[in-house]
Amino acid sequence: MLKLSNVSITYNDRAVLDKLDLTANIGEIIGLAAPNGTGKSTMFNVMANFTKPDSGHVLIDGKYAYRNEKEELLIHKQLCTFPEQKDLFEELSGVDHLKLFANMWKGTAKHVPAVIERLHMGNYVKRKVRTYSLGMRQRLCFAMMMAADTPIMLMDEVMNGLDVDNVALISDCLMEMKNDKLIFVASHLLSNLDLYADRVLFLKDGKFVHEHRFTGENDVFLKIEMTPEQYEALKGQVAFPQGQIYIANHLLCIPLKGMSASDQTKWIERMLDYNEKEMTVGPLGTVEYYDKYYSKNV
Repeated sequence: MLKLSNVSITYNDRAVLDKLDLTANIGEIIGLAAPNGTGKSTMFNVMANFTKPDSGHVLIDGKYAYRNEKEELLIHKQLCTFPEQKDLFEELSGVDHLKLFANMWKGTAKHVPAVIERLHMGNYVKRKVRTYSLGMRQRLCFAMMMAADTPIMLMDEVMNGLDVDNVALISDCLMEMKNDKLIFVASHLLSNLDLYADRVLFLKDGKFVHEHRFTGENDVFLKIEMTPEQYEALKGQVAFPQGQIYIANHLLCIPLKGMSASDQTKWIERMLDYNEKEMTVGPLGTVEYYDKYYSKNV
């Protein structure tokens, strides 16, 4: 378990993290969605003890905090952060990097061949990193996390520079890994988070403004693209049901939960007047919540 309690940090009189509380457990993949500069990396840095908060603390397994060197070592045996491409050693091979991370955290590199096979890296992993493309480097960084195999993993922009096939591959690996791990993933591939995250946290003004869970029963909406002018005109003609949302001046979401079948049919027929736009039915996803909280039009 990882717990943030009342964590605050301020830069230049701006609260980057503001009395932040969070409890997360093994077996979870937690997505973090927010624009650049809103505190995602700072939160990860506080979790990893790279940055000291102005107040509050991080607690691991209900007992370990960054209080002294002994506890710091105990925590860092359990926690690994996603390496940046600029920190790779150009003259070392991919295998060298994997063995380095495996030995540092696991004390053995016996599992490294299985990591190489799972990520389809066999055709280049013995070459020096200076010969790698950006996508190959990113896949190596993820492979280093798999080699470390720690119970807690912090992954910042794990999908950067990857093509569609490799995004799918790493997404599958994340889902396979989560049973005995707590994994945080900060990513700008918002719809991708919906595939493997148990919940997505939205960070704004130093606080979590929303938590979107995928493991429970989510409300279902009728969703259609609509201009502000169309929305205002419709609002003057009908009474919207409670809980309707108009997101970022472009997406009308009508809640269908609790609505009779005849009322649902009426709303669908009413929306057919806007048939030049696509109409969908389903829960709100990470992309829609992102637009709701971070659109400049909000």
